[in-house]
Amino acid sequence: MKVILFTSDYHLSANIAIKAFLENPRLKKYNIEIAGIVMAAPYNLNGNLFRKMHQFMTRSGWGFSIKNILTHMWKKIVMKVSKWVLPLKNREYLDINELAKIHNIPFLETSNINSKESKKFTRERSPDHLVSCFLLQIIDKEMLSIPKNGSINVHPALIQNHRGTFTSFWTLLKDWRRSGATVHFMTEKPDEGNVILQRHFFVHPSDTLHCVNKKSAKAGAKLLVKALIKLKRKRAKGILFRRIGKMFTMPTPKEVEQFYAQGKGLITLKDFFKA
Repeated sequence: MKVILFTSDYHLSANIAIKAFLENPRLKKYNIEIAGIVMAAPYNLNGNLFRKMHQFMTRSGWGFSIKNILTHMWKKIVMKVSKWVLPLKNREYLDINELAKIHNIPFLETSNINSKESKKFTRERSPDHLVSCFLLQIIDKEMLSIPKNGSINVHPALIQNHRGTFTSFWTLLKDWRRSGATVHFMTEKPDEGNVILQRHFFVHPSDTLHCVNKKSAKAGAKLLVKALIKLKRKRAKGILFRRIGKMFTMPTPKEVEQFYAQGKGLITLKDFFKA
């Protein structure tokens, strides 16, 4: 079985999930080949980076937006520094292009997941399955038609609770004590395909956004391996949930205010040292 991974390198969730996925010995045992990795920008910017940033800041407020940007930069700095001070076996966070190099996987970085370059890269590798893992762009119909046996997505939440983005934020804001990860078949509509597998985890009252993201990334990586094995054995019978969650997007300033009023946070220093 040949698989191609699509992802976005925005926060550490993708790095954690893909590292755990590629290191899973069951891939080799079941002869699952990762034929390529395509890393797309968080959004299809098309040269409009500042417009996209302005939309985020306008929607969610300048304070929350700037904190998110600074948190992202902090994570990247920690990851870069650890590259020089820690041996590879002790590093939990690795760049996605570095992971591709370590595992000898062809790698493409693009601003648009549906670009001609991305489609050419995907077609040349003739994948059986396309896997979207923490990808923050929507895959178009033409791209979804390339893999021989369909496409699947790793969603960092329980799809019956909520779909869309910022799942960790909404989990904490709603004070849900349980979240998880979902692997499902993909359709043209985001987060609406039949569910293959789910995995639950407990959300502690003191968890930050980073904690929830990390838990969902690790859960998603394990689920993805199990889902691919099921697909190879032709035992992956998708389940259509009668109820699927609301489509969540970026929070409003009022919702951000409620988030902080509840004592919630984005990340703490000790988050980097939790297993």
